[in-house]
Parts: sequence; structure tokens; C-alpha cells
Amino acid sequence: MAHVLIVDDTDIVRKALELALRKMGHQAESTSDALFALELARAHPPDLALLDYRMPGMDGVALFAAMRAALGDRCPKVLFVSATPPEEVRAKTTALTRAVGYVKKPFHLDDLSKVVTDALAA
Repeated sequence: MAHVLIVDDTDIVRKALELALRKMGHQAESTSDALFALELARAHPPDLALLDYRMPGMDGVALFAAMRAALGDRCPKVLFVSATPPEEVRAKTTALTRAVGYVKKPFHLDDLSKVVTDALAA
């Protein structure tokens, strides 16, 4: 069982991810607020973070950079979640250490399960 942090500004997506991860046997917590997510990560570093690529205010890339700065080696592996084409996300995130993948919105549970399992095993 892994501890997974979900950060997405869309309530239904966040809740769907949280429910799916719990059904996979993981401990999941979620928020729509990037700054609060950073506080959560500092207090209890997750094993994996699913970050919305595009959010108002601090987007997923900026949040990931802040997590890396705050947590160093304790920074979780990250999957970006987005409806943005994967090529654009990869172009902006391939240089980010511990960014391990991408989940396309809308997602299918089987695909999500495989991506999460692969990310945790990496």
C-alpha cells in the first residue's frame, strides 16, 4: 500500500482518482489547493503524487518544483494528470527528476492502475 497525494482543481476528477486509488489498495488524500498540498507533503511525504498539469495559480509543474525544493530526496515520484496532449506535457517535464509519467484525462481505471503500479515500481 502506497501513500498517494492527489492535487487537481476539478472536484470530480480529484474524487474519482481518490476512489480509484483506494480501490487499488492505496492510501489516498487529495486537495485542490497546491499550497496546501505542499504542506501535506512536508508533513507526510507521499510515495507518489498525481498532479494536475494545469491549475489556476500554482500549476502542477510549479508545485512539483516546490516539492522538490522542500523535500529533496524525500520528494515523491510524480504522475502528471492532464487533458493536455502528452507530447506537450513530456516536453515540459522530461527534465524533472522523479517525474515518472502521465495520466490522460479522461482516464480509464485499467490504464490508471497500470500507470500507478509502474510508477511505484520505478
